[in-house]
Amino acid sequence: MAIQSNQSNQSVFNLRYSAFLGMMYLSNDESEALISEAKSLVGVEEAKKGFKGSKGDSASAKALDFLRQKGVTPVSVSGILNSARIIERDVEGRPTPYLHIGLREGDERYYVSVNLAQEAAQMLVRKLINAEFGVHTDLRMFATYGQREGANRAYADHGASLRQGGSEIKSVSPKEHLAPRIDADKEKLQAAGITDKETLAARRAKIELEFHVELMSAVAAKVEAYFSQTELPQTDNSAAA
Repeated sequence: MAIQSNQSNQSVFNLRYSAFLGMMYLSNDESEALISEAKSLVGVEEAKKGFKGSKGDSASAKALDFLRQKGVTPVSVSGILNSARIIERDVEGRPTPYLHIGLREGDERYYVSVNLAQEAAQMLVRKLINAEFGVHTDLRMFATYGQREGANRAYADHGASLRQGGSEIKSVSPKEHLAPRIDADKEKLQAAGITDKETLAARRAKIELEFHVELMSAVAAKVEAYFSQTELPQTDNSAAA
């Protein structure tokens, strides 16, 4: 089976990534209800603080333990990579871009959908730009929690793995291509006397999102080229999870 999970077989799998739990999971009515219950058990406000590790007495660790006992566990997925695009979802009244990836394995279809503002989704985009469509692909999303060099507290890092032909797909370097944009904008704001951390963080997030939307335009062109070279209709590319 192309998806690594202990949950029931079905022909269509919808997958999501939780920044609080630090895991990709199979999304259905049962798992979503259990995740909501786990958040209520640890406190919704605590859950909003994000991933704090999978061990110890943190909110995320307690939630993961509860979900593990209920059979909701992290999954990875593999199959033929055949679509990747941005779709807009209404989140609290706002149109919000989501990264939407499709894979297939025989008669089974897998749809991964993640908020494009999330760190793990953006890492996937930076790898998709160098990925090949129509090729067997292994996809995994995860989080780590620990002390960063020079920091006085622990942080969560969200990541993604995209493998083809047994090798990890090379990522576009954010240091080389994204950081200069962020630095230039920061200098412009500071020159205008804007130095508060909240505004700078919001601007940074906006620039990061715009950068990855641009990359997805190039990815979309690769998807179009892939479908134009096959005899298959673009049903997978237009299907919504």
